[in-house]
Formats: sequence, C-alpha cells, structure tokens
Amino acid sequence: MRRLAWITAALGLVAAALVAATPAASPNFPARIDFPSGWRAEGIAVGRGSTFYAGNTANGSIYTGDLRTGQGSVLVPGHTGGSVFGVFADNRDRIFAAGGRNCDALVYDGATGDLIAHYVLTVPPCFINDVSVTNSGAYFTNTAGVPALFKIPIAPNGELGTTTETIPVPFTGGNGIEAAPDGKTLVAVSFTTGKLYAFDTESKTSSEIVLDHPLVRGDGLILQGHTLYYVENLPVPGVADVAVVELAPDFSSGTVVARLNSADDPIVSPATADRFGQLIYVVRRNVPGGTTFYLTRLEEPNGV
Repeated sequence: MRRLAWITAALGLVAAALVAATPAASPNFPARIDFPSGWRAEGIAVGRGSTFYAGNTANGSIYTGDLRTGQGSVLVPGHTGGSVFGVFADNRDRIFAAGGRNCDALVYDGATGDLIAHYVLTVPPCFINDVSVTNSGAYFTNTAGVPALFKIPIAPNGELGTTTETIPVPFTGGNGIEAAPDGKTLVAVSFTTGKLYAFDTESKTSSEIVLDHPLVRGDGLILQGHTLYYVENLPVPGVADVAVVELAPDFSSGTVVARLNSADDPIVSPATADRFGQLIYVVRRNVPGGTTFYLTRLEEPNGV
C-alpha cells in the first residue's frame, strides 16, 4: 500500500527510491525477508526510505524492517483480540491499519508505535481488509457484510477527523484498494469476483474496470500512474502471481501486459504487495496452507 505519491513533499523520497533501487542494485537487497516465528502477515507498506511495515492478523502487532538489510523489529506490540490486515504508510509517518473482523481502523505513529487514533467503522458481520490514503481521507474496504467503503476524513493540515463516513458501493468482497496520483480516483478489487472498480471520490460513484483477460482472487494492489499490479491470491505455486495491468486514462478498461513471479521460489498464497523502485515485495506463505510467512522480492521486466 503506497504512501501519498501525489504530495509534493513525498516526491523527493520517491525519486530517491527509484534511483536507489535500479535493477543493477537489486542484488544488494535480500530476495527473502522472514517475519518473526508465528507471525501471520497480511498487509505490507513501504514508508520513508527503505523502511517497511507489516501487520499481524493474529494479535494486531506491527513489524517494521529495512528492505536493504532484511533486519527489523516489532514496532507495535500485539494484544489479545487484536488483528491487523492491510496497512498504509503516509508521508506524515503514520501507519493506517485495517482491523479485519474487529470492524475497526487504527492509526499509529510510524516512529514510536504509539496509537494515535482508533475508529469503529461498522458492526459485525464485517471484515475491514485494506486501506489507501489520499489528501482528504483514508479509505477502508470491507470484504464481508455491508458493501461499502469507510472513510476517515483528513483535513488539509493532516488532522484526522473524529467521525467516519460509510459510502455504499455496488460490489461485494472489497479487498485491495489504491488511489490514483491525484487522489480523485480509487481502484478497488472484489476478492470474490476478481473484478476491478474505479471509485470517484468526488461523486462517490463506482464503475467496473473492464479487463481484456479475467483475473481471480484479487488481493493487494499497487497503482503506479496507470500501471496496476494485481496480486492473485492463489495457493498454487507457479499459478499465483502478480498481474501487471495497463489501465485506460479514464480507468474504464485495462489490459494485462505481464505476470510477475519468482523462478527460484514461486509465490504461494500471495496477499498484499508494495513497490520500492523497480522491486515488488509480496507477502506470501512458504507452502500451500503453510504457517510461515515472508516477503518475496520480485523485479519488473524491462519495459514495464
């Protein structure tokens, strides 16, 4: 889940990342980054520099590490009943976390791990799965229960709103969500149908993005301009992958142009992903149904 790429203050960081993570430099980055034993990872977000954050669905803890070294530590301790799925790092060093079946959203200080805000978004049944942040709000998807997006308003000065908004959408199974560079369009995927939708944040209307080739079990998304990286969460090695989709300028359609995977270690049950320069990092399991989770590094093919 990408940070606010359209904010001027963040552009220098993105540019630095693009320079630092060229294909020639990629061997300096670990191809695999392990999470602590027993860590049930789902969401990943790249923050400032080469820092990353990953949530734990089992107890709500959040891990932070360095993509350059693979080293890290627990930033937010877990607690009984806690759960974190999708995460997003904004340019104010805040971590927005989706709370799964707890129906909530949490915001943490990315440097200290302190809790900044806690919101109850809806009532059960629910599954708050993923989050993307724009200049004006943090948007959360819901995979179960009411088909809606939930918004935490954000003021121009970055102050978080005290109330949340429920926005109905015409699709169920909402999972991955990403914002266009101008923040006016959100791209979301239905895990149950695999279909993509464009959501207009001003009119609050949604329309299907028609693909030239069907994709299935859509999980995490990365949006870079009009290039979308679509994680297909399948338990079959060599079949699960990250599809690269070129979207039309008006987000009405998309063409699948490539599929990313690892020849040495084919991904299994990939969940979410994020990008650092030309490197794509995917949360995955070790084997089908496995209980060991780690990050796999994928590289974009030339021309993508």
